[in-house]
Amino acid sequence: MIIHRKNYLSTAFMGSLFFLLLLIAPASGRIILTEIMSNPAGGETAIPGGDSNEYIEIFNTGEDSVDLTGWSFTDGDDDDFLSTGDLRLSPLPLIDGVYNSMILPPGWFALILDPEYIDPANDQPYNWPENTLILSIQTTTDLGGYRLATNDPITLFDEFGSPVDSFSNPFDPGDGISAERASVEGNSWLACNSPAGNTAGARNSHWPYGNDLSLDSLTTPNNPAEESPVAVFAHISNVGDNPTLSSTVRLFENDDTSTAVLISTESIPSLLPGETHTAEFSAVLASGAYVLYADIPEDDNSINNNAELSLFVGPSGWPICISEFMFMPITGESEWIEIHNWGDYAVDLSGWQFGDELSLNDIPPCTLDPGGFAVLAENIDDFSDSLCPGAMLLEPSGWAALNNTDDVVRLFDSAGLPRHVIPYSASQFGSCMDYGISAEAMEAGSSQFVCSPAGRTPGCENSIWFITPGTAKVYAEPNPFDPTRTTTTIHLELPSGGIEAYIYDRLGRRIATIVDPERPVGLEFIWDGRDESGEILPSGMYIIYARDADGYSAKTVIALEGGR
Repeated sequence: MIIHRKNYLSTAFMGSLFFLLLLIAPASGRIILTEIMSNPAGGETAIPGGDSNEYIEIFNTGEDSVDLTGWSFTDGDDDDFLSTGDLRLSPLPLIDGVYNSMILPPGWFALILDPEYIDPANDQPYNWPENTLILSIQTTTDLGGYRLATNDPITLFDEFGSPVDSFSNPFDPGDGISAERASVEGNSWLACNSPAGNTAGARNSHWPYGNDLSLDSLTTPNNPAEESPVAVFAHISNVGDNPTLSSTVRLFENDDTSTAVLISTESIPSLLPGETHTAEFSAVLASGAYVLYADIPEDDNSINNNAELSLFVGPSGWPICISEFMFMPITGESEWIEIHNWGDYAVDLSGWQFGDELSLNDIPPCTLDPGGFAVLAENIDDFSDSLCPGAMLLEPSGWAALNNTDDVVRLFDSAGLPRHVIPYSASQFGSCMDYGISAEAMEAGSSQFVCSPAGRTPGCENSIWFITPGTAKVYAEPNPFDPTRTTTTIHLELPSGGIEAYIYDRLGRRIATIVDPERPVGLEFIWDGRDESGEILPSGMYIIYARDADGYSAKTVIALEGGR
């Protein structure tokens, strides 16, 4: 049941009442709002159950448990009373959490989920910790009566109808990104900076730890390194609230702790909050490909206590790298692996091999030009409509099937040296990974792979490489739009000429050419939601990608509503 709260009180009076009640609330059991997801990934209508992925998170900062029976919240439109959440019968990816309870223990988070989150037809993207209280609302409608909007203020009320906390300055943190309270003590809010875009049921990404020494990265001035020893730098910073004691950082060959070989140990001086330190290693390594691993002692935050570096030592042949691979193709399509030459000279791939953890297959003889891409496909017929122009499409004589759960993708040169080795697990990609979505290298030569809502980009620059910060921008207004009723205006901000702009679907297939160098139309143009054949596209998410002759590029997601 939705209860409509009387609105005869002025905003000023309610604000004064709210702060007065905060002052007299017992410190032993204060409940605060900590995270708001009002703009779930892909929008509220572009994916199945998108609006059901909205949530509100609260936290018990006190020393006593709090009974939330009778508590409610409002977004300014409707009041929702809290209820227990029982999702254990739903096919959730994880069933961790505490259900059928209204008691929030001290130091615990509670997630207030949309009632429709349980629907098995929805994607259910969140994996919360086991000590999370799962709540919902007493109605069967959306949170806030009709979805949470990014400009909705949220006020939390106790069982007496007294305001307890508020999110009074709402903002849009971006697609798939939650708004987070910046600290327990204050009431400022920031966009979540977690790679997942949210920290549902867990500590907010901006909350500092008391003791938190961070191993930010490993770098080397030369990669590939033509000779040994190799200089490796560990970049360390104190991101906690307290000064750190002197400690050490260790560098290993191999990131598998069971087989890792210690290369060296260097000291770290005591650091004040905000101070940084760089430790230098001299690594004696034979020719070959390596994953170097470094760690520092555990502290309050173990997530940032280690770092990796993919390194090749040896003569020319690098920089041929694995840049993308498809290990979970849609039924009826084939697996594929994309390799890329990010160097400035052509490389003969005769005698090179690729494969999974158990076996290798020959790459058909060819030469990969600088900046070029080659796609090794189990079946080249699957790429008749989706391969980017200029890329090579190769069908090897054999294929080692990649596992959907975890495996290793390997690339070896003609001398039998490993040039790129990528271990992966489906779980590392989070809720983004699905059938038809590829794994993409964060940058050329990197061993860090992620996935993107763009789906896949076989034979061309990875979707996550498109944006050059501060130099290029593309956006559409309105977004989303209904092509059966209106059009959208696409704006380009690119520093050079020779502009190209295309529309891709979620699987990375080019479906419309908006502008190319032979058909210049300026930096602002109208799109009617139609493909190359003039047909209105189905409802869903699409990618606008634009680039200029100097290599600056940008992309954005656009959602179509009401299509065919």
